[in-house]
Amino acid sequence: MNVLIIGATGFIGSEIVTQLTSKNIKLTLLVRNKDRALHLKRLNDSRIQLITGDLTLPNLGLNETDKKIALSCDSMIHCGGPMDISLSKEEAKTAFLNGAKHVAELATEIHKTNGLKQLIHIVGYMSPFNDDPKDWSDYDVFDEIHPLLASDSFYEQMKFQADILMRQVALQEGFPLTVINPPTVIGTKQTGQTEQLAGFGLFMDIIRQGLLPVIPGGKNYRLPVIHKDVFSNFVIQNLLDQPKQNATYTLVQDKNKDLNLPVLMSLVSQSMNMKTPKITVPMPLLKTFMTFGGSQITGIPKSGLNFMTDKQFDNQSLKHDYPEFLIDDLSVTDSLPLVVADIDHTLTFGKEDIEPFIRTTLNQTTLYQLKGEGKTLVLIHGLFSEGSDLFPLGLELNNQTNRPVWIVDLPGFGRSPFQKSNNVLAPFLEVVRMIQHESKNQVTYVGHSFGAALLIESMEQHILSDDQQLILLQPPVINKKNTQPIWLSKLLLKSVSSEQLKQYFIKQGLFSQEEISDNYFKKLKQSFSSPRILNTNLLMNKALSQMNFKQLDSNSITSIWGAKDKAYEQPNNFNIKHTFPFGHHFPLSHPKETAKTITDRL
Repeated sequence: MNVLIIGATGFIGSEIVTQLTSKNIKLTLLVRNKDRALHLKRLNDSRIQLITGDLTLPNLGLNETDKKIALSCDSMIHCGGPMDISLSKEEAKTAFLNGAKHVAELATEIHKTNGLKQLIHIVGYMSPFNDDPKDWSDYDVFDEIHPLLASDSFYEQMKFQADILMRQVALQEGFPLTVINPPTVIGTKQTGQTEQLAGFGLFMDIIRQGLLPVIPGGKNYRLPVIHKDVFSNFVIQNLLDQPKQNATYTLVQDKNKDLNLPVLMSLVSQSMNMKTPKITVPMPLLKTFMTFGGSQITGIPKSGLNFMTDKQFDNQSLKHDYPEFLIDDLSVTDSLPLVVADIDHTLTFGKEDIEPFIRTTLNQTTLYQLKGEGKTLVLIHGLFSEGSDLFPLGLELNNQTNRPVWIVDLPGFGRSPFQKSNNVLAPFLEVVRMIQHESKNQVTYVGHSFGAALLIESMEQHILSDDQQLILLQPPVINKKNTQPIWLSKLLLKSVSSEQLKQYFIKQGLFSQEEISDNYFKKLKQSFSSPRILNTNLLMNKALSQMNFKQLDSNSITSIWGAKDKAYEQPNNFNIKHTFPFGHHFPLSHPKETAKTITDRL
């Protein structure tokens, strides 16, 4: 099988390519820029070839050589086109309708030359069309808009006119066509990683800014979503199965199994550590509000509300042709919080590279891992920080010891969703308990500041074994002022500048002047735009001030202290084995020296 994929570098296409590389299949990727697709070719260089083209151009913009390569393919997946509901009519027509025309012409040529085994067209769950030609066979899509699409946005109109066109050409030319209608595609089920910030990302951005304080439509409405790895797996299953001549699959759960909007917004709000909206506004009233100025106030385009629906979708062909376990995998209830945290992190900081770390999750907690030999080192960050801030320390420890390294994003920090609990420490202690279970207690913990306090609490509650080695970096057990600083308020943190933060941190001895990092304060200031991160920092700072630490004298505990810390006193227990002439945040400012001192005490 040789599959031509159009839209291979997109959010959906790249996941389809990634999953297909493990199959015994040749892939031909039509891309506009080969350099931007080299990362895909490297996945399986011998089985992937790149050709240059453009969906919007006649003949797909293929030169003679690349056209010949395209014609040698026997199957096609078309998932090209932008995710932008604000497209003008002409932009949408060029991207979708003209694009479908050019794809259909190539499919026809392949079919007449060698016989096309299957064309898979990715459309969208709001398309009103199915395999019955009576609804679409007689329409000239270039001259008229189908009546069922009259009230849709230009984006939807042209996507679904393209759906009609592809069905018409497949019927006329006789090649097999499978139309797959996904709901809004979000990040992976495993980690929540979401590169596409349109669609659900827009919904998230509005919520985090507090611009949607109501529940649109109420319990009868929903915003169907699907994980991109689950969706891609279905596309591949369809590609490998014996295709029908024509088939349409709508990948939306039954209404009684899907998350309605009140439940969805509650899940999002809890993951964001925000208050859940309680007031429901009827959808017609909300659309009227958007029409008369509401869109300008909130930033929500009126057409964006169309993705929230009270419809029951026809998924009978899906239930008939595919096993129940595949349909059950459509559920996002347990994995959506990871998507929420990932999108929030990207909206806050932009896209950040985590290489060479491998990202994974433990329940709803994000972990970054480096491979190695021997007992794993688990690093736990402090407040006003996240797992990635410990990457330099983790890399140094991995290089110096060759041990595996795991770095944790605690709940509500980094890319981990907040987890609501009556006992605010319970989800944080549960992270340690899960790591213990996963590792069979065979890890060494390194905790900085609040991370060190969490390890002390875990030891006191016997979550950790008595002989388990703990390395505490600046354990914050004796607060000199014993009160929460007045600057730690939501209003002040949101209004303070990065320079003011810098001066305060120097004053408190968190950094000394010579070890200061402007990038740290820039990122810290950015973090305050996330309600999840800001609220969690304030909540856990309050919890830290109320923690009472018992005397723990154990040979398995080693502490390292920064002498320039002006906020906390050096404790007289916890086995202080080394003192640095640095501030509270020495693991961040001096990772190489910190790693060497840790290594010497392992």
